[in-house]
Amino acid sequence: MSKQSENKINQGYQKTAPMCAGCLYFTSDSVTKSYPGYPDWQEEKSLRCSLGGFSVLKRGWCKKHEEAAK
Repeated sequence: MSKQSENKINQGYQKTAPMCAGCLYFTSDSVTKSYPGYPDWQEEKSLRCSLGGFSVLKRGWCKKHEEAAK
């Protein structure tokens, strides 16, 4: 194992952090979009925190973050 790999393990490095997208209080609406000649796709709208009632970004986070059940 390389020195860098060992350091990552020792420091508890993670590729993910607490983010609104993975929070118990994160809510959004899914809207189906379509365009002639292209397959339909889903788009997320109204990204909100149900605890505070405010608009959020998926990669944001706050001190009240609670990991959502998987």
